[in-house]
Amino acid sequence: MIGKAKWFTRRRYTGWGIMPKTWQGVIYFIVAIGIFYLIQKLPIADIFKILFTAVAAVVLLIDILSIMASIKLDEREAKIEAIAERNASWTMVATLAILALYFSVFPQDINSKDIIFILISPVAVGVVVKAASNFILDQKGI
Repeated sequence: MIGKAKWFTRRRYTGWGIMPKTWQGVIYFIVAIGIFYLIQKLPIADIFKILFTAVAAVVLLIDILSIMASIKLDEREAKIEAIAERNASWTMVATLAILALYFSVFPQDINSKDIIFILISPVAVGVVVKAASNFILDQKGI
């Protein structure tokens, strides 16, 4: 759509998504952030700011997903990515299972802080495991 896959590379140590590889990728992200900033500064009703922000977010998400699908990985990178994704997925599932077990063994009222912890902790653990997997597999030369 808007961005090109050659401007970006896959994120290896900081989670999922893409990172700029060229100056065009950096400009892409600066412009994207600028659009959201400008929408919030427009002298219009809040409902329109929400609407325009939602539309911009959907367009940006579709474009980023398109870029991610277009990034070509060599055989080694694809294998490392698959193993790292598998490790992160299993770790996130295990983290959710441990949290579910904890909240079932120690019944309590779940408040908003608990919900945020329940949602963020598996993702945080997954990011750490994915980064560690990528690093170890890169070092091994797989």
